[in-house]
Amino acid sequence: MKTAFNDVRKSESCGRKSIRKLSVLSMIALVSVSCLILSSCAGTGKKRQEAFDKVGDDYLATITEIKKNHKKLYGEKSEFLLYMDIGVLFHYAGMYDSSNVYLLKAEQIFDDLFTRSVTNEAAALLTNDNMRPYRTKPYELTVLHQLAAFNFMAMGKFDEALVETRRMQTYFNEWERTEAKDKKYHTDGMFHLFSSLAYERVNEPDNSLISLFKSVEAYKKGPVALAPEVEGFAYDRLKAGEREDDIGTLKIGPNSGSNKWTAAMGDAEIIIVGYAGKGPKMIEQNWEGDMVPGGNMSLRRKGGGGQAIVAPAPPIPDSHKNSVKGGGPTHLKISLPELVTTESRIDRFSARLAGGGQEYRSVVVNDIDKQAKKEFDDNFGTVVARTMLRTFIRTMLAEQTKKNVSSNNSGANFAIGLIANAVTAEMEHADVRMCFFLPQKIIVTRIPVEPGTYTVQMNVHDKSGSVIGRRSYDNIEVKKGDKKVLFNKQL
Repeated sequence: MKTAFNDVRKSESCGRKSIRKLSVLSMIALVSVSCLILSSCAGTGKKRQEAFDKVGDDYLATITEIKKNHKKLYGEKSEFLLYMDIGVLFHYAGMYDSSNVYLLKAEQIFDDLFTRSVTNEAAALLTNDNMRPYRTKPYELTVLHQLAAFNFMAMGKFDEALVETRRMQTYFNEWERTEAKDKKYHTDGMFHLFSSLAYERVNEPDNSLISLFKSVEAYKKGPVALAPEVEGFAYDRLKAGEREDDIGTLKIGPNSGSNKWTAAMGDAEIIIVGYAGKGPKMIEQNWEGDMVPGGNMSLRRKGGGGQAIVAPAPPIPDSHKNSVKGGGPTHLKISLPELVTTESRIDRFSARLAGGGQEYRSVVVNDIDKQAKKEFDDNFGTVVARTMLRTFIRTMLAEQTKKNVSSNNSGANFAIGLIANAVTAEMEHADVRMCFFLPQKIIVTRIPVEPGTYTVQMNVHDKSGSVIGRRSYDNIEVKKGDKKVLFNKQL
């Protein structure tokens, strides 16, 4: 009997060891797979940048490359960017119908996320922001609708362009309610400026003036400066429309400069929309520091530069208070996004009618670098706090995990420790996703004309005024009251 009892105990002991060994092996396998999955999710933004940093003006070839490798370059969490990027490139290529097919697919994805809760916010808390579907930056969504409206304008479909105005106004209204109090992006000068043009084209002068008022108001609230040409144009139009109160509210005056926009309401015009330079991108930058729950957090940017962040530590959410313990400082290494801009060699465009002497200079109506910088600065504190919090929680959970699966096998414990630490490090990747096919600046040239057929000769200038590019628009037929909208993209 005693022998039998000892055999049972020995069997139970072997069983426990086998179970523990299985747990150790399972843990190693699990965390190894986790590293691969998280590395794949985190790297799509970086892979896209590396693949397309050297994109020139062969937009159709770039679209072919995107479609061929979209799973690797975007992944399922960045569907919005996939469709928006293709839509932007088709627009640059002058294929306006195809552009709108993809832009409106992207808009539908955003709308689905805007109107329902996203189920993987909890996963993002413990992993990184790349685990969340890309929900776009507000200025990107505005540019999406602006490009869709531009596509319709290029095809002479101004009523359809105004559909984009009404869609976008829904978002502006919501952002006015939720973001305006914190002076975050909630309206857009360029968008309202072109809405005014579209209303004018369909013979709705009152709505045109309302949109023009909103345009000036938005420029005064946002990061893009109100150009003298836009200010003077709004002054003249509002005065002609007997809206002196609006002039007083906006505090605007006339423009007597040589580049004054002179078209009266209902006049025919040729409008050239130019895209200059490459827009911004984000890179991943490593930081390290300490966090004391209930106290402060301090961070230093690795690589020098003297950049440091000291702020109150974010509170531990109730759902994790029982699972993470530790009152002292915890040393953390994190990754944060960093905005990078590139100086464009293009300063402006100029245009002349063939046979005409007057030069019409372009006006900056949007600066994507400035829009991106404002959005980045407005949200950076939230990104830092969220990143520190989830890194702290993961660090605490990793320590508990190593204790729970420890064994008498020192080699296995060492392996588990290494892999658990690797998973904790691999989970932390900055979300550097953005639409970086946007231009640095959007500039506009407005040319008032009488009905007729025209050739427009356009020059591209650098900062010294030298001509670095040319283009001719031939056989532009303009009817009474028409608005011919043309486009040009220059890197």
